Amino acid sequence: MVGIDGGGRADAYDDAPSPQAHQDPPEAVVGGLTADTSLPNDLVALMVMHGEAYWKYAHLHLGDAGATDGLVDDVFADLATHWDLVLRQENVGEFCWGVLRATVDDALERLGRPSAFTTAAFAFAKADALEAFRALESGIGLFAAIGDLPERQHDVVVLTYVLDYPIVTAARIMGITKGGVYSLRRDARRQLASVLGLDEQSAEKAEEQ
Repeated sequence: MVGIDGGGRADAYDDAPSPQAHQDPPEAVVGGLTADTSLPNDLVALMVMHGEAYWKYAHLHLGDAGATDGLVDDVFADLATHWDLVLRQENVGEFCWGVLRATVDDALERLGRPSAFTTAAFAFAKADALEAFRALESGIGLFAAIGDLPERQHDVVVLTYVLDYPIVTAARIMGITKGGVYSLRRDARRQLASVLGLDEQSAEKAEEQ
């Protein structure tokens, strides 16, 4: 993993298999870490509240449940090791989400393969989430375009449309405001409409519904 201090295991995910079909997160999303009574209470609370979302997001990109289990456990173990540093951050939630994202990116780089998102998103996305994109487009082109969005726009779209989290929940997961989620999602719709050659006004109307 990338590690908060830039260190970590260089071969952590080198043996991860190829992407799999959609799987639900295990009941113990972060292994036995939550049973460790030495962990700070606020870190345990973060793990309980957002551990499943962290797992689903990582699995979308890694495409393998086993590799995802290890990565998410490592993220929380890394946060626990550096918790004093984490608490000194201006926005703890946003910082922790950034650690997850950086660790996912690092794992993909070490594996030498692109994100599994484009194909995995089909398995994760629910029918009502896909319906929200009716004003844009359905199919592989849409998910490929989502994969190319700027980081924060991509994350908001994944959390609210693909994984179907409510706006307020997505905001808490990413450590940003509800207004920030709405703004990022609106910008993402405009960019997707532009990339896909679709009507931006229709995309904006859909966002307002």
